[in-house]
Amino acid sequence: MLLEAKNLHVAYGPILAVQGVSVNVAEGQVVAVVGANGAGKTTLVRAISGELAAARGSIAYKGRSLSGMPAHLVARQGVVQCPEGRRTFAGLSVLENLRLGAYGRGRREAAARNLEKVHAIFPRLAERRTQLAGTLSGGEQQMLAIGRAMMAEPELLLLDEPSLGLAPLLVQAMFDAVRAINQAGTSVLLVEQNAFMALGLADYAYVMRTGTIALEGPGPALLQNQDTIRAYLG
Repeated sequence: MLLEAKNLHVAYGPILAVQGVSVNVAEGQVVAVVGANGAGKTTLVRAISGELAAARGSIAYKGRSLSGMPAHLVARQGVVQCPEGRRTFAGLSVLENLRLGAYGRGRREAAARNLEKVHAIFPRLAERRTQLAGTLSGGEQQMLAIGRAMMAEPELLLLDEPSLGLAPLLVQAMFDAVRAINQAGTSVLLVEQNAFMALGLADYAYVMRTGTIALEGPGPALLQNQDTIRAYLG
């Protein structure tokens, strides 16, 4: 198993936001975590990335414990988060933002190769490479955020709400890009409110409700049970 998170409990002060959650990602999979706003999805992915410390439970990547490891060291293991909200550097160009993703990752040849891969998935970023990130559309900024994460050569990409705030046509393009990233060899843990799009893409999925796992199973199987999914998503 590539990633094994077992019995995670994550709190903000006295408030327990994630309670007893276990999530697995096998190599080559897209695994989705879906649920309504406030279900605990982002808290879960922040704990896996090392951005938040879990109060209880364990996280292992390729059999090696990540529990208590800070985020920058988790990223060096090959687990890279693309957080909700894009967080691009508005005053830097598209190319400069992408190069920041490769900072500390080794040789220029590797960075150039990764840049070509990003441009193949997001041709718009090549077209806009000299443009300031702050002048991009919301969809282009999301492409840039994912592209910057890809520059770090993740084996496991943690995507937090990549379709949030996008126009319907761009949502489909974003999910197509996630599929392309996965087909190119990167495993993906996808956190999404757009449950039906995420379940259609995912090999396996978890439905969260009030900090716990309410349902889990193969994405296509859960997608067929739409009444139940709607009940859990509110």
